[in-house]
Amino acid sequence: MILNLKNIRNLGLVVLLLGFYSFVNAQELARVNFRISPQKATINSIVFTISELNLQFDLQTNNLYLLSRESKRNMEWSDYSDDEYYDSFSDGDKKGKIKSIGGVKVDYYDVFDGEKKGKIKSFGNVKIDYYDVFDGPKRGKIKSIGSHVIGYYDIFDGGEKNGKMRSFGNIKIGYYDVFSGGEKKGKLSSVGIVKIDYHDNSAPAPRPGKIKSIKGNTPDLYVTLDRRSRMSDSED
Repeated sequence: MILNLKNIRNLGLVVLLLGFYSFVNAQELARVNFRISPQKATINSIVFTISELNLQFDLQTNNLYLLSRESKRNMEWSDYSDDEYYDSFSDGDKKGKIKSIGGVKVDYYDVFDGEKKGKIKSFGNVKIDYYDVFDGPKRGKIKSIGSHVIGYYDIFDGGEKNGKMRSFGNIKIGYYDVFSGGEKKGKLSSVGIVKIDYHDNSAPAPRPGKIKSIKGNTPDLYVTLDRRSRMSDSED
């Protein structure tokens, strides 16, 4: 069989498109777990898988962490013998920062990236971007993870929503408004198809305002109570 130039070009285009599709498909979000505060009903963190990496987005600190297979956050990276660190001979501003965790390369923004300097730029092939000075109140917050954009409500969405997460990739996030009653106002109402409900004032003390139900969880998207915050919430 003889291939002419046109066929070769078409074949090359098909291969390129297949490669692009495979890359995008590999960066899909999977097993997304929103961990919420039981009492305050806010999102504490999001644990998810992307490009076979387990990551945790901590909304309290605006940091992204690479998780071990046991889903324990690597707070003390030096405990892992196969971790590497950037050195002073070739890595400039990255000196002393973690270079790889369990074989996964970690890169950082440098002096040419303005206010992003020093922030994590990527885990493996998963790129991370941040809102900048032109984005107003969102400035400094994580803007995207891979191809997935993170959106936030602003002042035009009402005081109950202002500054809170609006979307995580294609997962929409909703909150109860002023018409939902004082015990629900401003609290998380939905994460994608998952619905969160709360006890109203007709419930006996101390139930009013506390989570009544979480319905609609699936293996790929689920909302759970954050165990880290249970003790602190109980003290409020």
